Amino acid sequence: MATDGQLLTTGQAAQVLGCSRQHVVDLCDSGKLSCAVVGSHRRVARVDLQRFLDEGKVLRREEERSLWLHRALLGPLLRDPERVLDKARSNIRRWSGAHRPDGMSQSWLREWERVLDQGVDAVADVLASRAPRAVELRANSPFAGVLDERERLAVHQSFRRHWAAEHPAA
Repeated sequence: MATDGQLLTTGQAAQVLGCSRQHVVDLCDSGKLSCAVVGSHRRVARVDLQRFLDEGKVLRREEERSLWLHRALLGPLLRDPERVLDKARSNIRRWSGAHRPDGMSQSWLREWERVLDQGVDAVADVLASRAPRAVELRANSPFAGVLDERERLAVHQSFRRHWAAEHPAA
């Protein structure tokens, strides 16, 4: 276990991960997340928690919710790729004018343009991937307006049930 002088309790690690304390304990006990035992308590080094996140082994709650919403885009993308890709490109054009030319938002919009230019398979890969780059891209998604409100609400409800079942409160 790496130490950087910043040991977190399992409760603090759970807050960072957006899950229950018990889930962090289970990750530690299974060896998926490095920890040290201090007395009878597990402690997680901040650097190890960040490494765990960077490896894509677990997503924060909002990242996983975004993954679910973007997976829901796969249906429309495969049924009508031209409409979905056109909507994303239109959003990028509109948003580009609203952000500083040298800002991070512009950087993500340009990255999305590159993905869109690679075609449906590349877009589908980003929509469904747990990789750190895909997580970052989805946080800056140009797909607003592709799913209607009813579809978005259904995905949110399904995700809440999934999250509650997979991450029960400690």
